[in-house]
Amino acid sequence: MRTTLPSTLLLLTLCLRPTRAQQSAAGQDTLLGIVGRDFVVMGADTSSSGGGGIALTSSSVDKIAVIHDGGGILGAMGGDRARESLGQQAIAVGFAGDAADADRMMGTLRTHVQVKEYEAGIGNDVSCVFDGRVDATKASAAHPAPSPAGMDAEALAHFSRYEIASRMRSRQPLNLCLLVGGMVHCDDTGPLSSVGVADRVQKQISVASDAYKSQSNHLPAGEIDTTDADIERPPEESSILKRPSNPHLAPKLFWLDQYGSLQNMRYAAHGYGSNFAYSVLDQGYRNDMSRQEAVELLRECFAQLRQRYVINSPRPPRIKCVDVWGVTDVAEELTKGR
Repeated sequence: MRTTLPSTLLLLTLCLRPTRAQQSAAGQDTLLGIVGRDFVVMGADTSSSGGGGIALTSSSVDKIAVIHDGGGILGAMGGDRARESLGQQAIAVGFAGDAADADRMMGTLRTHVQVKEYEAGIGNDVSCVFDGRVDATKASAAHPAPSPAGMDAEALAHFSRYEIASRMRSRQPLNLCLLVGGMVHCDDTGPLSSVGVADRVQKQISVASDAYKSQSNHLPAGEIDTTDADIERPPEESSILKRPSNPHLAPKLFWLDQYGSLQNMRYAAHGYGSNFAYSVLDQGYRNDMSRQEAVELLRECFAQLRQRYVINSPRPPRIKCVDVWGVTDVAEELTKGR
């Protein structure tokens, strides 16, 4: 069979047509998250380029949405931490990507959490104290131990993953990356025993630091010894950021991308700026960080982005803290305490 020249050229054009490389939906947005002792700190830039363009359209965008503030939970149970941990906890979701997809997704998540609240009976002030049964065994069986009400950060992360994955192969996929953080009810009050990527990276950095310190102790005269004594330590944790914790709650941070991948991480990042932020996080993160140390680490990441990243945000980043008290804006909290 003979092939004509026009059909050959058309075939070559289709085969050699340039394809767009797969890349993160976060793009120029920068989104960071850190898990501390009893809290989750999230930070994001406040700039928007209107769909990934080169022109800055807004510099006051709040990319950390408060899905539920957890208000009215702490202290409402008379100091019973076990019962307080069963209430609806605060959840914050950081988003990076298409602004329209983010707005629709945040509205869906808020509505879903509110529906789960009503299903769990949160806000109902009627409780059964006696159902007429004399046998205490039957009465206790009729009223089993309470279960966590509403949705926590882990359940919301899996719901977000379902929403993203179900629309990935549709005509309107969600061009969106998320960080879901909050407090999750846990029966084990001990420390987290899971060993992940962050723990392995921290171990490698610790071994490399020990080797470097051992070499610096034998430096010849005239050279600068950069040991721990010369490193500037973070200031003492201010009373503004000191808050009591609940042993029945554990902080968790979940990383989701536009393909529906879900990871439970100790620290995470989205966007092109994550290439610079991860190096700072790998070196400075610890599992037992205080709130002040976590906030300073996030600010150090954004400081490195201002020095090395070609795209700079004209305004400082937005940083929020999620704990048993709810979701608070760190910058506003420090301003009120001055």
